[in-house]
Amino acid sequence: MSFRWISLAFAFAIGLGLCLPRPAARAQGPDGAEAAYRLALQHKQAGRAAQALRAAEEAIRIRPDHAAAHFTAGALHRRAGRLLEALVHFERVIEIEPNDAAGQRMVGSVLARLDRCEEAIAPLRRATQLDDDEVSAWGNLGACLRRAGRLEEAITAYRTGLRHVPNDPDLLNNLAVALRQAGREQEAVEALQAALARDPDNASFNINLATIYRRMRRWEDAARHYEAGLARDREETGAIFDLAYCYEQLSRPQDAIRAYRRYLERVRDRDPDAAARAEERLIGLGAE
Repeated sequence: MSFRWISLAFAFAIGLGLCLPRPAARAQGPDGAEAAYRLALQHKQAGRAAQALRAAEEAIRIRPDHAAAHFTAGALHRRAGRLLEALVHFERVIEIEPNDAAGQRMVGSVLARLDRCEEAIAPLRRATQLDDDEVSAWGNLGACLRRAGRLEEAITAYRTGLRHVPNDPDLLNNLAVALRQAGREQEAVEALQAALARDPDNASFNINLATIYRRMRRWEDAARHYEAGLARDREETGAIFDLAYCYEQLSRPQDAIRAYRRYLERVRDRDPDAAARAEERLIGLGAE
C-alpha cells in the first residue's frame, strides 16, 4: 500500500525563467513587504518558481513575521524537494499564527515525509481540530499513527475523518489497511467495498481487497479483484503471483501456469529468489 496521503498538491507548474526581472524597489516597511509578497504570487502563478521564491524571501526580509510569505516560500521549497528548508518556513508560520490550519497541516506533512512521524502527529492532530473537513490532514494523521504502531488510534482517526468527510474513498482505503493490520479483516472488507462503490476502477483498492480475501481464503473473490486491479495496473508484479496462487486453489491449473509465467518474465532478471519460487510452482503444476 502506498503511503499515499503524505503529499499535498499545490497547483502550479515549475517553468523556466530565462531572464529575471529587475527587482522592484526595495521599499522598507509593511507596504514593501506586501508588494514583494504579491509579486511572489504572480511569479508562482506564472510558473516562475525561482523568481517567486526570491520575491517571497524579499517580503520576509522586510517583514520577518509575514506568515503568508513564509507559507509561500515553504510551498516552493517543498515542491522542489527541499524538505528541511520548507519545514523551517512552515514552522515559522505556526509560530506567527498558531491557529493557522494550513500551516499546522504542512508542518505535519513535511515531518511525515522526513520519516519523523512521531513529531508529525501533534501538528496533524491540531490541523484536524482547526479544519475538520480537510481530507489530507486526516489521512496523514492516520498514516503517521499507523507507522508509529498505534493502530487503534489510526483507526479512530480515519473513522473520525470519515464522519467529517463522509465516504471519501481514500480515507476508506486507508482505514481498511489499518483494520487489516489490526486483524479486523471483515471490517477491512466492508471499508474497501465502500471505497470501490465510489471509485470502482481504482487498481489499488481492488488489489487491497483481493489481498484481504486471499488471507481469508476466499479464493474466488480474491481472484476476481486481482484480475480487476491488474487490468488497470499491469506493473503490480506481486499481485500476479498471488493471482496465480488463487487459480491453483480454484483448480484452474492452466490459468495458474499462465500467471506464474507472466510473473517469471517480470522477475527473472532482477530477483533470482522470486524467479526460483515461481519456477517451483510451475514444476508442481507440471508445466514444461
